[in-house]
Amino acid sequence: MKSVRQVMGETKLPHLIFLREETCECGPVKVYRMEHIIGPYKGQMFETKIGCRCEEKRMAEQALKAREEAKKRKIQQIFDRYSLIPDELLGRTLDDYLPQTKKQAVAKKTAERYIDIFSVENPRNIVFSGTFGVGKSHLAKCITDGVIEKGFSAIYISVPKLLRKFRGTYHKESDYSEDELTQALEETDLLVLDDIGAESDSKWAKEKLFDVIDSRQGKSTIYTTNYSPEDLLNIMGERNFSRVFNRNTTYVEVDGENYRLADILK
Repeated sequence: MKSVRQVMGETKLPHLIFLREETCECGPVKVYRMEHIIGPYKGQMFETKIGCRCEEKRMAEQALKAREEAKKRKIQQIFDRYSLIPDELLGRTLDDYLPQTKKQAVAKKTAERYIDIFSVENPRNIVFSGTFGVGKSHLAKCITDGVIEKGFSAIYISVPKLLRKFRGTYHKESDYSEDELTQALEETDLLVLDDIGAESDSKWAKEKLFDVIDSRQGKSTIYTTNYSPEDLLNIMGERNFSRVFNRNTTYVEVDGENYRLADILK
C-alpha cells in the first residue's frame, strides 16, 4: 500500500488557465479555469476565483448568526425553566404602567433607564419598595423582559416560590438538583427577587436566602418588597440586609393606590 506522501508525490499539480479579472463585494479577484485532479470529476474543468473572500464572509456570518440564535435559545430556556411569573403580569409592558403619582413616574423612568444602560460589566441593583398593588412587580417584570430582549439572561421569581423550589429539589422526582438551581441563580445576568421579606422566619429560609443574595454580589439584582428599609432590616436581619442595600443599590419608593384592588372593584 502506498503512503499518503507517495500518492501526493504522484499527483500532478492542477492545470490553471487565467480567464479574466472581476470585481466583487470583497474587491478585485482573478478567475481561472482549473482541472479537478482527484475524485469522481477528475479531468473535468471548473472555474474558481482567487482572491475572493465572499464565501468566507458568508460562512462567518452564518456561524455568528447560529451562535446568536443558540444564545437566545439558551437565555429563553433559563428563563422558562427557573422563572415563575404571576399570571396577572403576563403580557404586561412599560406602556401599560400609567403613573398616578410623582413617585410612580420616577419609578417608571428608573426602570426605563435601567434597561437602557444594563450591562454585566456595570452591575446595578434596585429595590422597589411600596404597599400592595402600586406596580412594583409590574416594573420588575418589564425590566426582565427588556434585559432579555437585549440579549442578556434573566430569571424572575418571588422569594417564597424560590424557597419552595429549593425544597422541591430535595425530592427524587425534581427536574433539577439544588446545585443546578443555585448555579442558575448565581450565573444569570439579572436576577429579580419579587416580594422579599415575605419569606418565613425560619433559620433555614434566612440561610438559603443569604446564600442566594451573597452569590449575587457584583451582579445585577432587582428586589421588590412591601416593607420599608427599617422593617426589612428587622425581618431579614443585618447580614442579609447589608447584602441587598450595598453601594450598587438604588432605593425606589413607589406609592399610590392599590390598582389591582381598584380593578376588582370596578
